[in-house]
Amino acid sequence: MKNKSKTKLDTIVDTYEELAAEYRALGDQKLIDLFDSFIPFIQTAKANPQVKRSAIVAGCEQGLRETPLLLTNFKLSEDIQGVALKIFYRVVEIHMPVFFEKERQKREMIVRRGKIKGESEWHLLRNRVDEIEGDAAHEVELLALYKMLDDYESAAYE
Repeated sequence: MKNKSKTKLDTIVDTYEELAAEYRALGDQKLIDLFDSFIPFIQTAKANPQVKRSAIVAGCEQGLRETPLLLTNFKLSEDIQGVALKIFYRVVEIHMPVFFEKERQKREMIVRRGKIKGESEWHLLRNRVDEIEGDAAHEVELLALYKMLDDYESAAYE
């Protein structure tokens, strides 16, 4: 029997499953409820023939991009929040070692181009804004991102 290689979706599911297991071990009920809900949702989407795998992958990747912000805004105790963030970065790095590097490269390409071409690019830049907002060291980058986001949103309403 031939070994079937893992798909990108399989890898993402493995990542979410390990995050759920790690967060269950932390014992914080909010984290447990949130991350335990992801797997059934993904499995339901996978079982629906009308849902494209690429759409599931895109949604799951967006979820991973937003997880650090979610964890910092989730009103967890400081000790749990710090551990939860460390777990997140470690687990994603194990399963998807180039995920964060690819995200950075995509962002840089969009900024060099100076224009957002679609919703996924908007989300990528919006997540970066959420990550650096309020940090004076990133003021120049933030202003450039704000302009690009505003330009994209304005064009959508014309």
